[in-house]
Amino acid sequence: MKPFSEHSHIVAIATTGNVFLSDSVSKFAGGRDLVADVSFKKEDIITLQDPHRITTLSIAAPVMALNKSVEEASKAKEAAKSDIPTKPANNVSPFASGHTGASLTSTSLDPMTKSDAAMFDEEELMFDDISKERPLKNQKKNLASRRAYVRMVTNLGGSLNLELFCEKAPKTCYNFIMLAKSGKYDNCPFHRLIPGFMIQGGDPTGTGTGGQSHWGTPFRDEFDMPKAEKHDARGVLSMANKGMNSNGSQFFLTFKPTPHLDGKHTVFGKLVGGEDVLDAMESVPCVPGTDKPAKDILITEVIIYQDPFEEYKARLARKLEHQSQSADPKKRRAETLEDSMTWFGQKVGEQPKADVGQGGVGKYLKLDAPVSAPKSAGGDAGKKKRKLGFGNFDNW
Repeated sequence: MKPFSEHSHIVAIATTGNVFLSDSVSKFAGGRDLVADVSFKKEDIITLQDPHRITTLSIAAPVMALNKSVEEASKAKEAAKSDIPTKPANNVSPFASGHTGASLTSTSLDPMTKSDAAMFDEEELMFDDISKERPLKNQKKNLASRRAYVRMVTNLGGSLNLELFCEKAPKTCYNFIMLAKSGKYDNCPFHRLIPGFMIQGGDPTGTGTGGQSHWGTPFRDEFDMPKAEKHDARGVLSMANKGMNSNGSQFFLTFKPTPHLDGKHTVFGKLVGGEDVLDAMESVPCVPGTDKPAKDILITEVIIYQDPFEEYKARLARKLEHQSQSADPKKRRAETLEDSMTWFGQKVGEQPKADVGQGGVGKYLKLDAPVSAPKSAGGDAGKKKRKLGFGNFDNW
């Protein structure tokens, strides 16, 4: 019986699981298991150890280990990059989103152990900024910059110049401006006319039952906001609705003060030019028995002269760009230094200095020192030469 060692060629039989030396299987077995006396095929022989043949696994193992180390190094580098503190988003709120608690109490959500911050709506932040009170200094100038000015061109040969109260009804004004910019009011009719009361339009279908908001869904009223405007004059621009918080795209212009509409409809602008056009609208007769104008009164186009919301977006874009450029100055300096250095640690464009005799190999050589002239042979001619020899031995 020959014992196994690290130099033995060891095989196993797949059908029985018995282990043998390779020589005993190939030479003496004759295709049968020596222990179980069961026949086997050549493909049933499994090599467990072969010191004379380098297996594929033994070759791949160091490569796999090397790849694994490289992968771990790259992951560590990415983790280091992710550890760099970043500034929070512009619309982050001080409140949690509540996803953690919801995931622990609901079977339809995946469990979450990390709490994340809730995010404010970007448009709501814009509305808050537009409606925010400004200091008393230059209040008129600030007020004018927070209002929109539009021109509503009609088919009656004139236009209605409107001032929109963006600081008092920001969401309503933004809805009107965005619909106008997208062309929703182009060739839109005024479908309802009541002389001495108001004229209503903004429905692309011309039936009084259509018209969606900029978001595609009805939005909230704003007649309860601080210092909200009232229906207290002729030419007041207000939103038409079907009840509470059902605003869409329809609006109306008053022909006289209508205080009974206060608290029911959102006033978001007024007429500042084009009184003659409004008078012409009121003088158009209606179809008998209805409030539909007998003559088509159309809005051919709406021209936006000043849009505080667009100015806000431009300011925000400049602010975010400035923040991104000023974030992490240490990292930017390191990147700048890295870009300006070559592989040999030399700055780009810098000429190497020949510092002879300053250090390293040959630091004691002074190549710049003048080479001294060789001594002439004539200088040693006058010296007395020593006599070499044994002489005599008289003094011994």
